[in-house]
Amino acid sequence: MKVLHVLSLLCLTQLALAEPKLKKSEAEWKKQLTPAQYEVLRKAGTERPFSGEYTDLDKPGAYHCAACDQELFRSNQKFHSGCGWPAFFAVAAKERVTLLRDTSHGMVRVEVRCAHCDSHLGHVFEDGPQPTGQRYCINSVALKFKPLR
Repeated sequence: MKVLHVLSLLCLTQLALAEPKLKKSEAEWKKQLTPAQYEVLRKAGTERPFSGEYTDLDKPGAYHCAACDQELFRSNQKFHSGCGWPAFFAVAAKERVTLLRDTSHGMVRVEVRCAHCDSHLGHVFEDGPQPTGQRYCINSVALKFKPLR
């Protein structure tokens, strides 16, 4: 619970400081994104577990935001958590995501959003592996994989 408390404080701090750099109208987002991407990225939906294209991907590269192309995660930060979504123990750079307290669906969780475009990515939990102990559980449809060249 101590980690959840620390994450909650971090969420409040980031919420106060964060302002997305990329702003588009909902009509612009609908035109740019597929219906599945729009539902997850802009409406904070969730894809079905074990249905995403990146859940079991084990190639070297980077994972970018599907909405704005900002690099968010790297393949060397990915691990198999068994949760049904791509899981990462860290982000490429902390300033690239915003963490928000999420009390939807009768639960208290920490939502992960892209700091550049304010798109919903997934949630972070404190049951991940070392060195961070965190598990960023991210929707595949919210990501775009770019392999190393």
